[in-house]
Amino acid sequence: MLALLAACDIGETGADTGDSADTGADTADTADTADSADTGGDSGLPADDGWPAHFAAPYVDATAYPTVKVGDVAAETAVDHFTLAFVVAASATACNATWGTYYDVDTGPSAWDAGSEYFLYDQVATLRAAGGDVMVSFGGAANTPLEAACGSVEDVVAEYRRVIETLDLTRIDFDIEGSWVSDVDSVRRRSEAIVALQAWAASAGRPLHVWYTLPVLPTGLTADGLAVVQDAVEAGVILDGVNVMTMDYGDGVAPDPEGHMGDYGIAALAALNAQLAYAFPGAESDRWAHLGSTPMIGQNDVQSERFYVADAEQTREFAELHGVGMLGFWSINRDHPCAEETEWASGSCNGFTDVGDWAYAEAFAGYGE
Repeated sequence: MLALLAACDIGETGADTGDSADTGADTADTADTADSADTGGDSGLPADDGWPAHFAAPYVDATAYPTVKVGDVAAETAVDHFTLAFVVAASATACNATWGTYYDVDTGPSAWDAGSEYFLYDQVATLRAAGGDVMVSFGGAANTPLEAACGSVEDVVAEYRRVIETLDLTRIDFDIEGSWVSDVDSVRRRSEAIVALQAWAASAGRPLHVWYTLPVLPTGLTADGLAVVQDAVEAGVILDGVNVMTMDYGDGVAPDPEGHMGDYGIAALAALNAQLAYAFPGAESDRWAHLGSTPMIGQNDVQSERFYVADAEQTREFAELHGVGMLGFWSINRDHPCAEETEWASGSCNGFTDVGDWAYAEAFAGYGE
């Protein structure tokens, strides 16, 4: 996921991706929402942190200017949970957590409005005061993940903790895409660091929920993507769930996508459910609570792919039927009309002239609540 979400290699590393995560699918049995929502007790997951058991958390490109006022967006749209992206290393060799290499995590992104500077972290406080919250996503399509830049597991954990403590987070996401999906060393270091991080959180008595976000095809995760999840499971990571970037597939694996992006996303989720039986054992109907879908709204990076509001509504309907754990989209920054229709993915508008402000946010607003 880039500001514009750079396309990933469709072959070994998965779908062309913008930032995030997505033909007709085998819909399996309807999930029992109450049962699949259990996030504690025998499940081994962290204690409740106040988030809905099933939630919508659109991605925010925290490095794009002007900085999104998440508190204001929540007031306008009723979407009150967001995923802030992306925390990466300061450089390929600098083990220092930053927002996209542009802002240190201690102060965070800021912008100017009407002659006054405002800060993303102040907006997060406003959001929380109104009952909302954020999680932070590490990684993305651009720059270097901390797991690759830092020389040791201990150094990675220290940077994770710095981000978590700075923003008082109870949820984090790891967006693993591009060449990093197949980078064995950083995959293993990440797994080991998260295990240590979860041990620290448990000893401190604080909830810490962990999601992975990966590229996907309509047929499910690639072999490399599956290996990332398997490495985490074998290392002892307690995963809340796996979110997939239902976007930028490419014509070779998703032919004739016009009007069918919702179908392809549902197919990807159905395939993912079957693939992750080893990671989330138990009934198939319960597994949906550990899955997420993040489409790229409007015009995708792949020119033939456009995700319409109708696709968002179809995705939500499927998610509600089965109890899908997470819905996101890339990105809240783009949830605006463009001045003219485009065949390329803008970082600040959805590619359409007739799809208004917050149309996609409103399609997902209140999911799971």
